[in-house]
Parts: sequence; C-alpha cells; structure tokens
Amino acid sequence: MPDAPKALLCRAAPFTARAASDDGFTLEAYAAVFDSPTRIDSWEGIFDEVIQRGAFAKTLQERTPIIQFDHGHHPMIGSLPIAAVQRLEEDAHGLHVVARMHEAPLFEPVREAIASGAISGMSFRFAVINDVMTSRDGDVPLRTITEVKLFEVGPVMYP
Repeated sequence: MPDAPKALLCRAAPFTARAASDDGFTLEAYAAVFDSPTRIDSWEGIFDEVIQRGAFAKTLQERTPIIQFDHGHHPMIGSLPIAAVQRLEEDAHGLHVVARMHEAPLFEPVREAIASGAISGMSFRFAVINDVMTSRDGDVPLRTITEVKLFEVGPVMYP
C-alpha cells in the first residue's frame, strides 16, 4: 500500500495550443509532458524529475480535476473554476486537456491573455502517490513519478 501523499505540488508546461475554436472559449493544452526531465530545486531537494506515462491513469478514473487560473491564487478570481473539462486524457505526449472556458466578465482578461499568447503555460497541482528515486553517477538523482493524485489544472502566469 503506497504512503499517504506528503504535500501538494505544482508543475508546469508550455501551451501547445492556445484556442481550439474560433470563438476563443475552448482551451486546449498539455498540463504535463511525459518523459521530459525537469530540474527540481526546492524544499524537496535537488533532483531531476520525470512523469511516467500512466501516472495519471488511476486519478483520472477517480475524479475530474477543476480548472483554475494561477492555482486559485488570483486576488479577484480566487479558487473559482474558470472552465469545464470537456476531455482530459493521457496520450503519447502527456496529459492532454480540452476545456470550455466559462463566459463570465470576471474571466475575460484571462481568456484574452491566453488568446494573445501573454499567458503561455499550464500547470497542475498534484500529490505524489508512487515514485522511484534513482541514483546517477556524477549527477543529481532522478525521480520518476509513477502515480499521482490530480487536484487541479489550469493556465498560469509563470509556468
């Protein structure tokens, strides 16, 4: 039985698409990219991290995460969901998200910033359920995340 999650973590990826429809309300992007090493230097330590294909499979069966802007930290928008998930799935590249943004005046500046390319990344909030840490000669350890619990995905100002 895996250990209980220790903390909620966030990781980001650049958008691969900005608007998937002519009206600008459909958001399509990758919230996570598989097998792409990222150098982590945080309270967790210094290591390279990769997310393995299949890491989201169980959590996607159990729940649909909410879509928030800047992890719900925006002073006006807060933790309100800015969009509804239409499709969220793992493919060969990563965690692919298609969502329909809510048509509300409060979210309009976020939608416009995504459409113009000013907001160019997406992030996800998760807890590690299973991982494998591997030592590497002369380099920092490699952490391979094999299972996560996904809570939230969404566009962020600083991916």
